[in-house]
Amino acid sequence: MTAIIAVLGAGFWFAAQFQSSAQHEANAKAPSPGPVLAEVTHGTLAEEMRFTGHVGPSLQTPVTLLPIPETSIAVVTGHPLEAGASTASGQLLTEVNGRPVFGVRTPFAFYRDIGPGDRGPDVEALQIALAARSYPVKPDGRYGAETAAAVRRWYRDSGYDAASRSTTDTEKDRQGGGDAPVTSPSPMPSTGEYVPLTELVAIPTSSARVVQGVQIGQRVAEEGRPDLILGSADLVVTVVVSVAELGDVRAGDGATVSVDGAEIGGVVGDITPTATAEPDAGSPSAAEDSGAASDVTFVVTPATSLPASASRAQVTVIEEIVAEDALIVPVLAVSDRGRGKSVLRTQQDDGTIMEVPVTVLGSVHGEVAVKPTEDRALEAGDRVVVG
Repeated sequence: MTAIIAVLGAGFWFAAQFQSSAQHEANAKAPSPGPVLAEVTHGTLAEEMRFTGHVGPSLQTPVTLLPIPETSIAVVTGHPLEAGASTASGQLLTEVNGRPVFGVRTPFAFYRDIGPGDRGPDVEALQIALAARSYPVKPDGRYGAETAAAVRRWYRDSGYDAASRSTTDTEKDRQGGGDAPVTSPSPMPSTGEYVPLTELVAIPTSSARVVQGVQIGQRVAEEGRPDLILGSADLVVTVVVSVAELGDVRAGDGATVSVDGAEIGGVVGDITPTATAEPDAGSPSAAEDSGAASDVTFVVTPATSLPASASRAQVTVIEEIVAEDALIVPVLAVSDRGRGKSVLRTQQDDGTIMEVPVTVLGSVHGEVAVKPTEDRALEAGDRVVVG
């Protein structure tokens, strides 16, 4: 019995080795490839442009500190000012040559020492900053005893003694006296606290963001370069691109700012040429550069505040909405049958392929918004043939 089984097994083995040429050819062929499929999605199809921008203050103010009288150099001796920090009107900014430098909100640069008997918009700006920090002073633009007392406390609370200078009661009375006028007819010498011009820096808003700060040991007050840069507290996204990359983006277009995992709506501001160094008129490249496409700059203002830690952001500008609440498929899925007739092919659950007539609503960057001719003939999640 064992011999019979062995003979039968050997027969099957030899039969397997001697296949016909047709059988060999069939075995060598690769299996027929299946269709390449893509999923139908649902949403809004829009023409979009994407950019990368820098996050920073909407307004920047370069500041060069003033030289200290009767000194050869000015150097930061305390209170370093780090980039990214926030500061407010009336707050100590830094220390130069052992003396404080305060930031005070004002739309103009300070232009003189401010002290007893002075009056004017610079005095009022100082008083507003003091009042905002809860010092009892009335912002009336007149520097009197009340303002001098507030200045004294302001300096003391910051760890310094206020500077003082001699004056007379008749001088103060002649100049208006401020919030506590003196009426004594005889000239009586006295002293009053004042704020030296070198210890005041105009800041653009009531609160500011430090774009460029200073470090201890840094020389300052050198003509020709800013010592620090202050910006407004509100942040925007600045984008610099070539004219070709700009496309059809226009001021007023809606935009989405993507930063730190969040998406914030915004609006495109004015689009302006980017300032670049001009070539010499006699240089060989001057004529070529005059006809070359230049870069442009635009700012996207977010609807809500951007994170203070953000430095760069992605900006998506919506130029045109092609279709809303539509079914979206790859352009390769749609076949044109002429006379405005289009079809796509869907794979059924059993693997069969079925044609579905559709109306094309619009196409953007390789995607097509479609509507099936028959209700429910195509739904999100269906699989369409793309190859």
